[in-house]
Amino acid sequence: MRIKVLQIGAGSMGTRRIRDLTARADVEVALLEMRADRRDSASNQFGIPCFDNMESALAWGAVAISISTPPQSHSQYVEIALDRGLHFFCEAELFPFHYREVELATAEKSTVAAPSCTLQFLPIYKELSRIVREELGVLHAYTFILSIDMASWHPDEGTEYYARNRSTNGTREMVAFELIGLANLFSEPQDVTGIVRTGGELEPNYEDSWSLQMRLDNGGIGQLVVLGASPQVIRKGVAVGTHGTIEFDLLSGDIHRSLPLLGIHDTRNYGQLSQLLESVYKEEIDAFVETIKGSNQWPYDFRTSNVICGTLAAAEKSAITGKVEKVNPNFLPAELPDQYEDDNERRNVCG
Repeated sequence: MRIKVLQIGAGSMGTRRIRDLTARADVEVALLEMRADRRDSASNQFGIPCFDNMESALAWGAVAISISTPPQSHSQYVEIALDRGLHFFCEAELFPFHYREVELATAEKSTVAAPSCTLQFLPIYKELSRIVREELGVLHAYTFILSIDMASWHPDEGTEYYARNRSTNGTREMVAFELIGLANLFSEPQDVTGIVRTGGELEPNYEDSWSLQMRLDNGGIGQLVVLGASPQVIRKGVAVGTHGTIEFDLLSGDIHRSLPLLGIHDTRNYGQLSQLLESVYKEEIDAFVETIKGSNQWPYDFRTSNVICGTLAAAEKSAITGKVEKVNPNFLPAELPDQYEDDNERRNVCG
């Protein structure tokens, strides 16, 4: 019997999910999409049923949903999945559903909750995980920089594209996206100081630079810089441990190991990101289906998603307070990056 999956959203990511789900003989797919042009495109390209309202879509009888909508709308669909006992996958979170509710509901109804963790399926990340675990030794620190050209994302669209809105702008989203992989590799953040600023000329005007310095659960230090207003794209990191150093470039797929205590000095390549990304997306959604079938275990949960997004929230609050802020999975990002209060100032005002 085929698994019926309702795909919610048919933008660029949603279309990928439809493509990869319909490639499986054990999955039947339908689409919920409010835009008529996207429904028509999906119907013509994939020959799947398409709906423009949730009531009709749910009547189709899905046992699972795949949520590929802008980040601010994920929670409404997660809530429907939890209420109805549906398995669900959702794209990378910025405002995640509170993890305790997810844990209770999925445990009660024996369903799968699968927040996206695309980077963990990259060959270079799999090898980095092995190196950090087996060769690097005790982590001293890591530093990672991502520079993206936000102006090149969906250039034909304006503010109707979610990543051109201040709340969900692509630079802010990518802070959480990169932390998913980095926390898995090196350790979750415990507390953080942050700088958030506007350094470029993105329109409409909004923050495009995030810098985080983190103390990790394992005692190491983590540094992350995400920039969105430069035409030069960079995605590189360095990690230092008791056995030496590793340098890695996610775009080229190169890992350089300099581990003198182990006699290792080499550079190896695990594939260019541009050539691997589509197969990685397929591996990710395949893993979701296999988890539903019981033959796989999803590698990332909502508690960790709350920690990751809580790190972003703590960094943004730190940018206002000028203090080290504790990471709290129950303290999640505000609608806007500057909508946090300095607790000391609030106490002084209240007397």
